[in-house]
Amino acid sequence: MLLRINTTGKTEYRLWMTQRYVKILWKLLSKSVESLPDVQAQAAPETRQAVKSFQREEARQTANFSKNFEDKDAKRPLGEKASLLTGIRTSPGGKGTQLTLQTKDGRAINLSLEKKLLYSLCDLLISSTTQAEWGLNLKVDDVPAAEPEQDGPVH
Repeated sequence: MLLRINTTGKTEYRLWMTQRYVKILWKLLSKSVESLPDVQAQAAPETRQAVKSFQREEARQTANFSKNFEDKDAKRPLGEKASLLTGIRTSPGGKGTQLTLQTKDGRAINLSLEKKLLYSLCDLLISSTTQAEWGLNLKVDDVPAAEPEQDGPVH
């Protein structure tokens, strides 16, 4: 699956994600959703679920998925061809989750995912994997079981 990220500074990153990579990315994004302060503050699973649903709907209302991707005059620091993603890491950031995507050739792209962007990325992954018929059945409401962290390549 091709992920294209365009920054406000007209920089574009083209990144290939394998099905296995998306599964690992999804687990990390799900954990990030669970660690949002408003979600974490809720003791009851039903209340956490309600908060996630509300936040997700709020993100959907402000997202503009109808706008075409603009790559005119974009700088491409990784080159014209897409780079294969082989590593991933998340950590708490100032306004959300810090996501680090690592390419096969050792480069890293750091993204700061505030709450609305986190939910929007989740929705894009759900839509894209469904359209690709990967059978992952991703759901924002699912909380992954604790698993050991990946240190090596995920490709």
